[in-house]
Amino acid sequence: MVMFVIALLLALSFPLVSAVSGRFKVGSARDVFVNTHARARAAAVQFGREARLRIDIGSGQFWVEVDTGVPPSLAVDTIGPVVDVARDYGGVTMYSPKQKLCFDARGLAFSGADGCEPHDAVITFARMDRVDTVQLSLGGTVVKR
Repeated sequence: MVMFVIALLLALSFPLVSAVSGRFKVGSARDVFVNTHARARAAAVQFGREARLRIDIGSGQFWVEVDTGVPPSLAVDTIGPVVDVARDYGGVTMYSPKQKLCFDARGLAFSGADGCEPHDAVITFARMDRVDTVQLSLGGTVVKR
């Protein structure tokens, strides 16, 4: 009888635990994106060079790049980890209308040069029944999350 009651309670709590886990993963992916966005701005100021937040929707990844300033190639260094949303957050998908958000050496958002896009965007993270968004302003700040 005790085993039956325990099994019944576990069976009833499984959907609740799954839903909470899904919300946690979507929220975590969103928070990591916000932190990576802040890292891009901070890296631009720290190194005194252009920094870019790169978003690859095809692979569901985002990361920060900074120009090294080394001629002739002006290569880039990746700052921090490359975040793979689907792999790192259990099936969360990401959608962004932007692929390259740039900050100048002062940490200010800019667009136009080198494929840099305006920062006004809504980045969406979704998993089954949970959707979270990050809204960016044209000035390159996080307006709403």
